[in-house]
Parts: sequence; C-alpha cells; structure tokens
Amino acid sequence: MTISPNPVPWSSNPIPNCTLTNTWTYTQILDNVGSSEITLSDRSDYFDNALYSQRSGLGIVIPPGSKTTLTTRWCSANATDHHTRTDFTGTDARNNRINYKGPEVTLSKR
Repeated sequence: MTISPNPVPWSSNPIPNCTLTNTWTYTQILDNVGSSEITLSDRSDYFDNALYSQRSGLGIVIPPGSKTTLTTRWCSANATDHHTRTDFTGTDARNNRINYKGPEVTLSKR
C-alpha cells in the first residue's frame, strides 16, 4: 500500500458527516503485486494508536498486477499532529488468508 501524500497536510475542507474544522484527506493505493486475485473483506482503522473503526463485508477485489485507490478522510477537534493506520484482511483466489498491516500515516498539525 502506498499513501499519497504522507505526511498529510492539514486542511479545513468539510468532510461529510463531520462538523469538526480540522480535516485531512489522503489516498491509499492498494497494489496487488502477486500472481493471484485477492479479495479484501475487512478493514480496521486506527487513530493515534487506538482502534477507531472496523468494517466488514467490503468485497474489494484486486486482480493480479492491478491497483485499487481508496480516499480516506479524518477529522479531529485538535489541530495537532496525529497518526493513523489502516489494516486489511481477506483471502486470495486459493482461499489463503491475507492479513495486511498498513503503513503509519502522519496527519500534520495546522
């Protein structure tokens, strides 16, 4: 997974379903460099080293040699540096379990 940009600059651009004024937006590029199709089913998001949210049933299918791009947005009451990470789990075409720990992302202070 590649994060762009990292560190992520502070922004005040509104984020849907969030009324907080400190926001950050970045892109996660998921790259399947293997020879088998993968399906990502679960996602765990961490904010400042604490589990923030979990989602299942994602069904993100990435063929071999392909990439998928996800936009990730965060908001906070505090305009200080923050750190986030997204982990994924799923299976490959042979039903082998995939556990991927994403890179740390720095959300820059205002």
